Amino acid sequence: MDLRALTTFEAILRLGSFQKAAEELQFAPSTVTLQIQRLEADLGVSLFVRDGKRMVASEAGRWLYQEASALLKKIGSMRQTISDFGTGDGGTIRFAAIEPIASQSIATIVADFCKLRPQVQLSMEISGSKSISERVRSGELDFGICASPSVNLMLEFEPLIEEKLGVLMRADHPMANQTCLEVKDLAGLTILLKEQTCIYREISEKILCQTGQNPFFGIEVGSFSVIRQMVKAGLGIGIIPIYRGLELENTLVIRPFVDIAPTVAIGLVFKNSNILGRASLLLMNALRDRLKKTK
Repeated sequence: MDLRALTTFEAILRLGSFQKAAEELQFAPSTVTLQIQRLEADLGVSLFVRDGKRMVASEAGRWLYQEASALLKKIGSMRQTISDFGTGDGGTIRFAAIEPIASQSIATIVADFCKLRPQVQLSMEISGSKSISERVRSGELDFGICASPSVNLMLEFEPLIEEKLGVLMRADHPMANQTCLEVKDLAGLTILLKEQTCIYREISEKILCQTGQNPFFGIEVGSFSVIRQMVKAGLGIGIIPIYRGLELENTLVIRPFVDIAPTVAIGLVFKNSNILGRASLLLMNALRDRLKKTK
């Protein structure tokens, strides 16, 4: 069945005449007549019957009109959806990011993107670097924002920022008056640490080794938000990325190290940019542009 002929047939019944259909479709009247003749020949049935001087739809024609209208609307919707995929105004994005960059830097970028492209179906998860990298590799995620993945995963990694680690403490802590801390200042303190699979835990352990402490000394907490609340409650200190948004006026402060410069490279992790949808690429560009400006 010729889709153009079906479109012409639908226009004739919707507009009420062959002439109006020809004008809307910008066809010669003879072309409209020829297309209907071919459609009737293809179907083996008359779609129009003469009623005096007028041509009206036959029973088969009336049924076909209902079906054709629904089909053409569906095709139009399909065309628009495919077009939206191509422009990035539609499609699906699945990505994940680590904390605290997710809440401190990425959230507003993603919100702006969603407001600009409301038809895009977006899923943003919060997870650890290892889990994100493995799920990008398996295809569960389109891309991630995390630390550098393991080489054996064979993923692309594009560094965007370097996070510096500092010490989170209460504003009334004895060390809070020090502008910068030395590693030895941590000796003997209760330290809240992230879980063992976290890149920040790995860096924290290297720092603690320099104090002569057992690297597993302290309390393991799987959330920076919980670490923040526990420090606020007076339970020790935390080693965390330096984001001013994690401080609380008159309550919590972050102090950098003066004798070491512990850093973590955070960036985009993806398998192959050529297989990503346009919407994913546009969001990655937005994240890339905004995060690099914060360096």
